[in-house]
Formats: sequence, C-alpha cells, structure tokens
Amino acid sequence: MLPFAKLFGSSVVDQALLSAANFAAGLTLIRYSSETQYGYYILAFNTMMLLTTLQGTFIGTPLVIRLPLLSALERREWIGSLWRDQRRIGIGAGLLALVVVGGLSIFNCRTHAVVMFAAIPFVLAALYREYFRGVLLMLHRPQAVLLADAFYVLVLLSGCGLALHSPIAAAIVLVASSIGSVLSGRAMGRHLGDEIDWRSAGGHMRQIARVGFWAASGGIIYWCFNQGYNMVAAATLNLAAVASLAASRLILMPVNLLSAGVQKQLTPLASTWVHTLGARRALYRLVGFSAGMACLTLIYAGVVWMLRDWIFLRLMHKNFPQRDMLLLLWCLLFVLMVMREPPMLLIMLRQRFRMLTSTTLICAVLSLVCSFIGMRHLGAMGAIIGIIVGEIGCCLQIVILAWIEVRVSEREAAQPAHAGVDGAAVRHAGHSAHANAEALEDHP
Repeated sequence: MLPFAKLFGSSVVDQALLSAANFAAGLTLIRYSSETQYGYYILAFNTMMLLTTLQGTFIGTPLVIRLPLLSALERREWIGSLWRDQRRIGIGAGLLALVVVGGLSIFNCRTHAVVMFAAIPFVLAALYREYFRGVLLMLHRPQAVLLADAFYVLVLLSGCGLALHSPIAAAIVLVASSIGSVLSGRAMGRHLGDEIDWRSAGGHMRQIARVGFWAASGGIIYWCFNQGYNMVAAATLNLAAVASLAASRLILMPVNLLSAGVQKQLTPLASTWVHTLGARRALYRLVGFSAGMACLTLIYAGVVWMLRDWIFLRLMHKNFPQRDMLLLLWCLLFVLMVMREPPMLLIMLRQRFRMLTSTTLICAVLSLVCSFIGMRHLGAMGAIIGIIVGEIGCCLQIVILAWIEVRVSEREAAQPAHAGVDGAAVRHAGHSAHANAEALEDHP
C-alpha cells in the first residue's frame, strides 16, 4: 500500500504544482501587463499544448503499450530511437518557423515577431521536457519528475517576477519557461542515464506511425473542442478578446482540476460497478456523480459571482467588456462539462472508442462553427455560446450512447440464459471482465 501511496501522491503533488505555477503565470500577465500581451501568451501556450498533445499521443501512446513487452536492452534502444527521430523533426520545424517569422518581421510585423521568436524555443523546449517527463512516468519514477518540475516552476516564477510591468511581458515569461524546460529536461535525461541509447540511429517512429496517427487524431479533435476557440477568436476578433476569454475562464479552473481528479478515481470504481452490478445500475451511480459534481460547481460559481468585482478589479486589475456575461457563460459551460464526464465512462469501459471519437469530432466542428458565427455577431461571448452549443450536443449524444450500451449489455447478458448452453454464462462473464480490464488499460 505504501509504494502505491508514494507513486500516486507524487503525481498528485506534481500536477498541483504545475497547475499552480501556470495559474500564477497567467495571473501575473493579466494583472501587470496589457490584454494584448496576455493574448500573445495564451496563443503561444495553446500552440504548445497542441503540439505536446500530439507528441504525447503519437509517441507516448504506442510507447506505453510496447514498453512492458520489451527487454531492458530493447527498451533502451526504443527510447533512444524515438528521441532521435523527434529531435530531427523538431530542429527542422524550428528552423523553418524561424525563417517564416523572420520573413514576417520584414513586412512591418515586428511587434508580433518578438513574441513569435520567443514562442518557437518555448514550444521546442516544452517538447524536449515533455518527452523525458513522459518516459519517466512510464517507468514509474514520479519522484524524479516532481524534483525536475519543481526546478522548472522556480525558473518560471522567476521569469514572471522579471516580467512585471514590462512592455514585452509575454516574451519574458516564454523565455523563462523555455530556460526552465531545457534545464528540467536535462535533469530528467541525466536521471535516465544509460537507460536510453543516446547514440541510436532512429527510425522507430515509422513503426508506430499507424497507431500513433489514430491516437494523435483523437488528441487533435479533443484540443479543437476545448481550446480551438482561442485561435478562432484571434483570427475573428483581436488579442484583447482572447485575453478576456482566457481570464474569465481562469477563474473556473479549480472546477476543472476537481473534475479531473474525481474522474481518475471514478474510473476503477465504474469498472467494478459495470462488472458486478451491470451497466444499468452503474449508469445510475455515474449519473448520481454527475449531479453531485454539478451541485459543487454551482456552489463554487455562486461564490465566484459574489466576489466577481473583487476578482476582476482588485485581483486581476482588469475590467473586461461583457465580463459578467462571460463569467456566467463559463459557469454554465463548466456545469455541462462536469455532468458529461461520469456517464462517458460507461461508454469508455464498454470500449466504444470509435463512437466517442466520432461524437467528439461532430461536436468540435459544431462548436467551432457556432463560435465563429457567434463572435461575428456577439463579440467574445459568442465564442462561449458556440462552445456551449457543442457541449450540449455532446451531452445529448453521451446520454443516448450510454443508454444504448445499457440495452446492449442487458441483451448480451440475457443471451446465454435463453440459449440454455451449459457454461455460456461463465464464458460471457469472463469475456466482460477481460473487456473491462482492457478498457481500463487503454484509458487509465
């Protein structure tokens, strides 16, 4: 029990540390810099999140499946080969991006170029750090990750201090994050030592391309559903609108952290319920969790609403246009999000991944289209209205799919009994247990 407590305890502390540091960086830019500088930071941060998601899904997902099956020598070679492949691609893409940004700076885009020049190493350094971070987590070394991340946070917060009242605050924070990521990544690489073949010729990325492509596709769709509106807002409105959307959303982020934590603990419980109680009763319990999470979110939203003047004017030092309406819309959206997550577990545990991917894709497209139309007519709050439309569509599809799974599960359970074949029920129960175990492994 103690080793598991240390393992998960370090992971929880690490996630809380990184979340707090990102919150502090965002709050520093909101309070002490212009909306434009904060908007720049949000776009750079979201670009980094997209690319690290691609890396984690394209490389991380196939690697975590293969690692338990490899010998120590094979594992060493695989980790080194993927690192070499990724480094080649990163260097090439980084040089191309620098050339493009340099060309843009010639055409009177120097203000944007300063941030973009800082954003390129920021993204590359984040990819560097996240690769070794992911490998160490796969090898169950969360303590080493925690120490490296603590050093990263220290450098990032130091950069935030330097950025106070600076006209290029976003670039300073991005550079500080880049330095912290490189130093943190080097520390994690040294911890791996001889467990990675640093001289590998590469080439293993081709072998995981097929699995990685489908995993990465899901990651892109999910990013578009949750963060794509920022890019649409930047193209349709301006950076001030991006800043107002991000700042008002930042207030609700504790709800997101709570939901993610509950979801991790709820997954194994839901698996047990599906196996022992059946899909119908499991769904009823998951719906109960949805109602509980919605109540907690509403309570938190009520407290935030009463303190909104203090939060915006005293804490953030900002008074965004449509700020109250933005806050109300984000509250509604987060209520829908926390209600959607628990019932979705039933579909995951029943291994209906294609249906979930299709559902997310449809809702992502609907959300982005509605956000674009909404922003053209209503400004920044039109973006959230579009996301809410997509989220409502997702919730409805999840409810329908979950109910279908209940009916299918009950028909499957009834078939052996009607057929009267000895031993069929035992075989069916074993198959269901195996399916649930595989679903948990695919979606921990």
